[in-house]
Amino acid sequence: MKRFFQHFFKDYSTSIEMSSSNLLKLLEETLLQTQDAAGHLSISYERCKGISPLTGYSENELIELEAFTGRFARLCDLITQKLLKTIERLDSETPGTVRDRINNAEKKGIVPSAEKLLEIRDVSNTIAHDYEGESFAAIISFAVSNTPLLLSINDLAKEYCKKFK
Repeated sequence: MKRFFQHFFKDYSTSIEMSSSNLLKLLEETLLQTQDAAGHLSISYERCKGISPLTGYSENELIELEAFTGRFARLCDLITQKLLKTIERLDSETPGTVRDRINNAEKKGIVPSAEKLLEIRDVSNTIAHDYEGESFAAIISFAVSNTPLLLSINDLAKEYCKKFK
C-alpha cells in the first residue's frame, strides 16, 4: 500500500510540475479537440434548431437530438474541464474549483457571463448523467438557445490562447 501512495504522489507531483513546453503541447492538443467538438456541435445545431417538440419526435429526429445534446455536453466539458484548466496553469494561477476557473475566465474576457456558463455546465451534467425527471424538450430548448454562446466562448478562448504562442 505504501508503494502505491508513493507512486501515486510521484505521478501527481510530476503532473502538477508540468513544464511549460508540455503545457503548450497540452494546450495545442486541447484546442484541436475543442475545435473538432465545436465543428461537430455546429453541424448538429444546424440540423436540430428547427425541430419542434410540439409535434413529437420521429426516430430520426431523436437520433439527431441525442447526438446534438451529447455534442453540446462534450464541448462544455472540454472547455470547462480541460481548456480553462490548461489556460489557468499557463497563466501560473493556483488551480481552484470549476466555479473559480469560470469566474477567472470571465475576468480574462473568455467568458461573457460566468453564471451563464455555470448554468450551461449544470445542464450539460444533466445531459451526461441522464437524470430522471428532466424534460427532454426543455433540455433541447436550452441547448439550442445556448449553443451560439458556447461556440462563442470556444472562439474567445482560442483567441485568448494566441498569447501563449
